[in-house]
Amino acid sequence: MNQTEKKKAAILATTFNFLSNKEITNITVDEIAEKAEVSKVTIFKYYGSKNQLMNTVIMRAFEHMAEEIESIIQSELGFEATYEAITKMKLDQLERYSEMFSQNLMTQYSQDPDFFNADAVNAQMKVYNELFEKGQAEGKIASDLTKADFLFIINIFIRGMKGLSAQELVKHTRLINRFFINGFA
Repeated sequence: MNQTEKKKAAILATTFNFLSNKEITNITVDEIAEKAEVSKVTIFKYYGSKNQLMNTVIMRAFEHMAEEIESIIQSELGFEATYEAITKMKLDQLERYSEMFSQNLMTQYSQDPDFFNADAVNAQMKVYNELFEKGQAEGKIASDLTKADFLFIINIFIRGMKGLSAQELVKHTRLINRFFINGFA
């Protein structure tokens, strides 16, 4: 590992540690630089801004999820079971992290319009497209609903969830799933 890679790794590990133990609004670039033993200039050189650094650390924590979701989508599970399996996998992933990390994830998700980069958005849309096709093929999504209708409702869901805490979303996951699945029939 060269010096650049070592510095980046130290910055990311330090930031992850802070995100796991401290509210995101109270984390400073100064303290990250000090703990990671790099300069603030180095952090800005590699990540551009505190926001971009936070996004990078959070997104890296969930990188492998895309493969797991694709595996669930391609499985023999029906529409409802697929949706529920994806939701369970996401909840299981959240449980691997501290409550503070989960809360910081929701804070960043709800407050940063650039939280998801283009690749993440495209991957998410691919999942929703495949879910739509599976649901419509099984008759679980009404035949008069178009993919555009489905994505419109998905976007309303996503925007509405941005204002809720992680604990609130987890607490009401079954209700949200039931409403989502039954609402398309």
